[in-house]
Parts: sequence; C-alpha cells; structure tokens
Amino acid sequence: EHIMNTLKPGQVYEITDAYIGKDKKLFTRVIIYRLTEKQLRERKKKQLYTESKKGITYSEKSKRLTGMNIYVTNTPLEWVPMEQIHDFYSLRWQIEIIFKTWKSL
Repeated sequence: EHIMNTLKPGQVYEITDAYIGKDKKLFTRVIIYRLTEKQLRERKKKQLYTESKKGITYSEKSKRLTGMNIYVTNTPLEWVPMEQIHDFYSLRWQIEIIFKTWKSL
C-alpha cells in the first residue's frame, strides 16, 4: 500500500528483485502502474456496472487496488523495458481474443 500511495497518476514503479514460488523460487519482475484519473473513472464505472448488473461484490482490497495495473513477468529488463510492459500485455490480450474468436467459429 505504501507504493500505491506514493505513485502519482500515470507513474510506473518496478520491483526488480521479486521471487515467486513455494518450492522453487523463480525470478520475476513486478511492474506497478498507477492509472490516470480518466482511466480510474472508467474502471470504477465498469466496476459499478458489474456489481449492479451481475451481482458481483468486490472486496475492499480489490476496490483499493482498482487504481493500479500490476504486471508480473519473467522477461529480462533488456528485452522488455518497464515502460513497454503494458503495450506487450495489451498485445497479448488482443491475440488471445483473436484465438478465442477463431475457436468459436
């Protein structure tokens, strides 16, 4: 929460020495992006819609994290700089949507 409170809207922060895994620890990078005010308004609007129309209730922790995008990757910094992580994740998501569409045809 300290990082979340110190980042300004649109700012990116990277934790470079993170490790995940219970038995075998794997090196990862954690990139935290604080949404801009416009992005935050859109996300909260979408959450309110989901809560009211689909009957989903978000936890307080989820609501606090609404203003952040958190990316976890094992790609080296030399391959993908911190500022480009969002672009790569967006591209990956678009590719997944294309495959999902193809599978439904």
